[in-house]
Formats: sequence, C-alpha cells, structure tokens
Amino acid sequence: MLASKYQDYMFGLLKKVIDEIGPRPPCSEAEKKLGRLLVDEWKPVCDRVDVEPFTCSPTAHFGSLYIIVLFYFAAVIFYWFLPPLALTLAAASCGILFLEIFRYREFVDFLFPRRQGENVIGTVRPKGEPAQRIIVSGHMDSAYEFNLNLYLKGAHDPVQSVGMLGVVIAFFGSLAKTIAYFNVFSNDAALAGVGIALIVLSPIAALFLFFTSWKPVPGAGDDMAGVSVVAGLGRYLGEAKRSVDWFPERTEVVLLGASSEEAGLRGAKRYVKRHLKEMKAIPTHFLTLDGFCEDNTMTVAKDEPSIGVRHDPQLAKMAQEVAASHNWPMAVGRQMVPGGSDAAPFSLSGISATWLSAYDHSRFGPNFHTRYDTCEHVRPESLSVMLQLVIEMIQRIDKG
Repeated sequence: MLASKYQDYMFGLLKKVIDEIGPRPPCSEAEKKLGRLLVDEWKPVCDRVDVEPFTCSPTAHFGSLYIIVLFYFAAVIFYWFLPPLALTLAAASCGILFLEIFRYREFVDFLFPRRQGENVIGTVRPKGEPAQRIIVSGHMDSAYEFNLNLYLKGAHDPVQSVGMLGVVIAFFGSLAKTIAYFNVFSNDAALAGVGIALIVLSPIAALFLFFTSWKPVPGAGDDMAGVSVVAGLGRYLGEAKRSVDWFPERTEVVLLGASSEEAGLRGAKRYVKRHLKEMKAIPTHFLTLDGFCEDNTMTVAKDEPSIGVRHDPQLAKMAQEVAASHNWPMAVGRQMVPGGSDAAPFSLSGISATWLSAYDHSRFGPNFHTRYDTCEHVRPESLSVMLQLVIEMIQRIDKG
C-alpha cells in the first residue's frame, strides 16, 4: 500500500506534537505553535502556505451550559410563584440549548471573551489548470475535558439525555402553568406533578455546571491524528510532484489545519465565510478527518442531525467504494447528538463535503474528550489506511 511509506512520518508527527506541544485548547498559544509547525512542514511541499487569523469566543459553546442551567434553576423556583417569569427563563434556557449547543450558532458568544485563532492553509496546484478543488482538513485544537464522560463513563449518554429533557419539560410545564395562571384552565394536581418533576431533575441539571473542568486533553485521536494524515498527504504530494508517482492533473488540493473546532466549529465557519466565493467558482469538495480514538474501522458521515445538515452522498459512496476495493470495513454513520464536525459549515453553504473517521460515533467512548486521548490509543495503521483512502478519492475526483 502506497500510504504505508508515510506511516512512520505521520505517527512520528503525532507523537512529537503530543509530547512537545501537548494539549491545544482553541485559540491558545499551543494551538498556534502547532500551526507554525505545520507551516514549516508544508512550505517545502505546497505552492503556497497561508495563515489566516480570525476572532471568536472559544469558551462560549460550552460556557453557555452555565447560563442554561442557571436559567433552569430560576425557572423551577418561579414556576411556583410567578409562572410568566418562569416561562421566560425556561424559553431562554431552551433557546440557548438549541441554538448554541445543538445548532452551533454563536448565540451568546458576545457574553464571553474573544480571542484570536489561526487557520493554516497549504495549497498544492495541479499539473494543469484547476478544474476542481478538494480541501482535506484536520482540526488543530484539542477539547476541554468532559468530566461527565470521564467519571460517569457509560452513564454519560442517558444522564445527558435526561438533563436536556429537563430543560424541555421546564419550558412546556411553565407554558401550561402560565396559561393556568391567567385562569384559562386549571388542573392543580397535574401542574404540581410537573413542578415536582422539575425539582427531582434539578440534581441532574446541576451536573452540567461541572460538565468541563476547562483542562484541555492531549487530543491524540481527536484530532492530531487527522492533522497528521493531512500532513502525510502533503508529504506524498510533494514527493509525487518530483517523481513518477501519481499527481493531480486538474485538481487543486488544499491542506487545512483548522482552528477552534472544539469551540463550536469556529475556524471552519470563518474559512467558509472567507472563501465561499472561490469555492463556488469551481467544483469544490471538502473532507474533514476527525476522530481516531478506537481502531481502524472507518466511518463516513451521511449527516449531522444536531446541526440539521446532510452531507454529499456521492462523496460518501466514493469513500465506501474505495474502502471496499481494499476490503476495509466502512460504516455509514451520523454524528452524535448533540455534536458537529467541521464538514457541517461547508455542507450548509452548498459545498460538497463529508466527514471521515475511525471511531464509533454512536456513543461517547472512554477516550472521547478525556485525558485518555493519548498516542497509545491511536493505531499507526489507521493513519496509513486513511491516507490511502484520501489519495484514492482524490484520484477519482481528478479523473472526473
């Protein structure tokens, strides 16, 4: 397999970053240090390397949980005394949950400190005039540790679901209590039952005040492994350009080290906003490589229901066909709810996109956003398998 030649380089880069740079929270100096390393790696193999700064509020996405929970508590209290105010607070809690956590909108970001992130972009021009473009991306930042996943383990998923359900119950319960408050109807027993249920759910809601410790994790599988494959692609293209190996004839290849994915896809969103016109000028495809936390069983995402986006089925089909040609198992899956990937802003803007990973996205595994996301849990073979998959997908796109 051609990509096996680059396996040691990719895993060596991954280990170097984990050992020497360490955790890389969004917009941090550590994340920028990785960006500078990628610039050095990509300059010899790319025709052009750019660093594009942007601003965002990197703690807003998960910081909004504090607002959601505090509004929930206030709604539970005022449910008994002033239902219209409880309804207002519950509606605000629901709205922030839906827009900021589920839809990844920058709804309450103005309440949080702004910092600068930097996307790193390497461009490899084809032999001829570009007829299409493919952007291959990994995100440079690592997540803040998920305490609930760390300590609750398998119980994290049901606890999260119950917590979100409590916010929804608070809204509809307050709505019913407000209607009764204005003497439209009266069912004191049922309304009292809802209030008691909200009190019972309060301890679970309180857990989300401790959802993250704001300590960043190593981020080996999520997503230094993806960044390493992107760098491996750059190394391959740089060597292929000077040899007899296959090199794109009409396809421009863009290597993207994206910033602030863990802050709510902020780097990818800024890239799309800045480059949408040029991406629309010629057919453009986007692949994000994100999540190498378990084994070399690959997944291609068909959609991300939390954000409300469907990815390009033709790209997913192509990935499956390439995998099948090597007898590699590849599942067609979807992102966890809530959750999102850097492919989402591209698909939402009408750009052909999908997300490739080597991780079971139907659940939170023990390595997901915890201190256990280390090099030992990334199989070096999964890097070369993913690189081979990407190279062959680019070959098929280049052939039209």
